[in-house]
Amino acid sequence: MDYKAGLLVFTTLLVGSFALPRPKDDVSVFFQYNANGRLVGGTEAAVGSHPHMVALTSGLLVRSFICGGSLIAPRTVLTAAHCIDVFSLPVIETLYRSLRVTVGTHRHDSGGTTYKVSGHASHPDYDWYEIKNDIGVLITDTEVAYSSLVQPVAITYDYIDGGVPAIVAGWGRLYNGGPLSDVLLELRTTTIDSKDCVELVNQADIDGGWDFGIHSDPRYEVCTLHSPGFGNCNVS
Repeated sequence: MDYKAGLLVFTTLLVGSFALPRPKDDVSVFFQYNANGRLVGGTEAAVGSHPHMVALTSGLLVRSFICGGSLIAPRTVLTAAHCIDVFSLPVIETLYRSLRVTVGTHRHDSGGTTYKVSGHASHPDYDWYEIKNDIGVLITDTEVAYSSLVQPVAITYDYIDGGVPAIVAGWGRLYNGGPLSDVLLELRTTTIDSKDCVELVNQADIDGGWDFGIHSDPRYEVCTLHSPGFGNCNVS
């Protein structure tokens, strides 16, 4: 099957730079709304099937997973601006030195090749409160070596309408409110059009108790994040 687009899920988990991994709490009891309203689960991806996937981690002794990203050039990783915020020091807008970019790995906590980050940039009109233009890039200190397990993802500027087959990949939650996956997961789904997106995502905000008067705008958003770990994406 020819897949025109791949949508990425970036899951945020704030942890200390030197902290040991935290227990994987099952918090599903707190989620009473429709489990199909968010992107969770999937099946384990084949090793090497998503060579563009990048794990953003913190910790010099033990890796703590923060977000996912996509390699788009030898030194450039595409991710969400809110993920960059997690690593940013207040006021001076520099990144924590413990931030690492890991490529070519099936597990976020081991394997692959790790690189330091020398620069970053978020969209100039990124709005944290309204979750608009939530996109940014990280620049590695050296070029990433390509291999069969490490390749940049192709970027298209074509308009993607509803009903197009898509693949979501990431180290997201195993089930609604459950723990994060140690291994890379993938979910095969289809895109939805802008009208359906607005209606479904805004209703999910209300059903999930996140209705702060901030609603999805598909012109700017793939995923809407209202607080770390709580959001919706424009797929069905």
